[in-house]
Amino acid sequence: MSNPVQNDSKRPVYRRVRFVAPAALIVGIAVGAAGGADKKNSTPAAAPTATATVTLPAAAAKAPAPLPAATVTATMTVTAEAPAAPVAPSTPDKPKGDTIGGDGSYEVGVDVQPGTYKSKGPKAGGIGICYWERNNGGDGVGSIIANDNVQGPATITIKSGDKIFKTTACQDWVKTG
Repeated sequence: MSNPVQNDSKRPVYRRVRFVAPAALIVGIAVGAAGGADKKNSTPAAAPTATATVTLPAAAAKAPAPLPAATVTATMTVTAEAPAAPVAPSTPDKPKGDTIGGDGSYEVGVDVQPGTYKSKGPKAGGIGICYWERNNGGDGVGSIIANDNVQGPATITIKSGDKIFKTTACQDWVKTG
């Protein structure tokens, strides 16, 4: 039985090179995975650089066209960042008095009171459409009681049975009744 290492020298160089590229890729992925570990408790550090070099021997003397040794170098720079300060989720401003201003979802009876409200329409500088929605508090399309996309003034009546009122890209809603 022949030695597999000796038979390897009889293989054309291009077949041995096909092994090098995947090997270099695996080394690069391993280095990247090690550098991307838990960043929650990491501290800023200098940017480490990993280099993997794979050198193949020149083709055997019996090969039809000997090639010089091939060298593949994979370099990856990993930079650790300081953890960002936690950001509070964006919540709409609570309506002040009888005016609903700003985009958001408002709980009926808590954030906004039932009644009739008017808006002058879409906010300036937007896409020209104002969206409003009365919702029963569930998720999905089935929870919508009524909604509309308006391009001009709008009047809505929020009822006491509504759970949520949503508004997007509309000017202030002012209570009229």
